[in-house]
Amino acid sequence: MNRTEKWSKALADARAALLETLDGLAPEQWEQVVFAEGDQWTVSTIVGHLIDSELGMSIHIHKIRKGEETLPEGFNLTRWNAGVKQRVGNPSPAELLAGLEATRARTLQGLNGLAEGDWERTGRHPSRGVITIEQYYETIAGHERMHLEHIKQAIS
Repeated sequence: MNRTEKWSKALADARAALLETLDGLAPEQWEQVVFAEGDQWTVSTIVGHLIDSELGMSIHIHKIRKGEETLPEGFNLTRWNAGVKQRVGNPSPAELLAGLEATRARTLQGLNGLAEGDWERTGRHPSRGVITIEQYYETIAGHERMHLEHIKQAIS
């Protein structure tokens, strides 16, 4: 299995697990609080955050391939995450599911367009520091699995 196949599978597995949980949610469960400290995040907020962060990481990968910086000077991840509700708005569950699908399609398009030499190119991730493109895909899948566990704990 080559790296494209490996990460396509990892992303597909993480997404299948997330959708299995989300597809079974009652409307009120989408508004279940997941994080109560500071600005409350609900299941809907978490899903919006997953869409937002995956889009951002896909843009990072594109910039790395072009030899550009991934983060602007003074970028603050805490401040960025605090603005997720403002950026994402208040979408319905159906809109969130469509957003997950559209964002993943873009991610896979970038993944499938990688040349063998691209995998080891590096860029600065806001929490992991300087990482390779391959590690970006690892981060996308792992981030999704981590937040899936948060969602499962909140709705159980």
